[in-house]
Amino acid sequence: MIEEMPELKMIEKRRFERIDLKEPAQVLVLDNKGRRVGTLRQLARGGFSMEPERMYEKDGKVHHFTIHELAEDIRADVSARVRFADNQLAGFEFVDLTPAAAVELGIIIGKYYETGKE
Repeated sequence: MIEEMPELKMIEKRRFERIDLKEPAQVLVLDNKGRRVGTLRQLARGGFSMEPERMYEKDGKVHHFTIHELAEDIRADVSARVRFADNQLAGFEFVDLTPAAAVELGIIIGKYYETGKE
């Protein structure tokens, strides 16, 4: 029997790889009225985190957002629930992601994939 390698003992809890969006990236998060509510800082197939314009609470409420990549005018309408939040970063889990939104998010992930690894 092969002995378990020490580095394999750590279990990755995240289901999806996250892409970091550094400061120059301008991907906005808008509310359902088109008002800016934050700047995207991480994106994955399962959710995202943003620098919020206001405080969000982990209350189970589903929020409706548009993730808008400005350079190529890519827009993904999503519903998401708060997973963690403070005044500097708020993390959301997608709720009932539509196929159309998944495609748009995939394009954004693809665009920033290499720059997020630096």
